[in-house]
Amino acid sequence: MLEEAEAHYRRTIHALDAIIGEIEAGHSQRAKALKGALSDLGKAAQTAFDERERVEKRLRTETGGECGYALDLAEARAEIGRRLDRLRAAQAARGVPE
Repeated sequence: MLEEAEAHYRRTIHALDAIIGEIEAGHSQRAKALKGALSDLGKAAQTAFDERERVEKRLRTETGGECGYALDLAEARAEIGRRLDRLRAAQAARGVPE
């Protein structure tokens, strides 16, 4: 669905660009079509945003990041290890204050 929404969005932008080009070339009768194209563009943008949000929400649910983020336990473990190594090095150098 997301790919289809994005494809529709791209088609609408191309149509809008073509209409603007015709208007700039002096074909003022195409100005009426501009209103419809702008409306379509707005609808396509909203559809793309809605679908993207749906996909992101599903990914968050599937990866355990329901709150908008997922915990990277491997990275947390590595960071704890780095900090412990720094503490050990500082203690060995007698650089840890009481």
